[in-house]
Amino acid sequence: MRRRPGKLERMKRVNKNAIAARFNKLDFHDDALKALKLHPPSGRNDFTSIDFELQDDSTNSVKVLSFHGCANFRFVMDFDVLADNWPFNTESSAAKTDVTRMRKFVKVQMAHWRTTYMPPMIKDKPVRKKLVTLRSYILFRVTFFGGTAEILAKHYSLKR
Repeated sequence: MRRRPGKLERMKRVNKNAIAARFNKLDFHDDALKALKLHPPSGRNDFTSIDFELQDDSTNSVKVLSFHGCANFRFVMDFDVLADNWPFNTESSAAKTDVTRMRKFVKVQMAHWRTTYMPPMIKDKPVRKKLVTLRSYILFRVTFFGGTAEILAKHYSLKR
């Protein structure tokens, strides 16, 4: 059975948009950050996972927001501001599927990787594969009152 080239790609995009839409309906406002755990890849073909343990502001129960198939992660915090807003409460969350935005997100980070590639290797060769497959990723953002976490990942899960 032969597949039509565009059909499988379109299904992935529809699925990605559905994942982003479900994430955008979640409410993490005022949930307190209790822990952040990184699960690095165990091999070359493995992906990183990131867990945010959040305490729900209304029930005080702990829930775990996990991102799977992570490609990039940017985490910026001003701990003085966060201390003034103790506990480290979330302000909002959002998921975007715009490929142009994701490409910019990846390229801006390259300067911070502190990696030099010697000729004849092309300067962007290490990220070329990722840039080609950006349509399979989602850019997730969790905003805190004093910081932001941005995660380029394939999907997420929420355990209560």
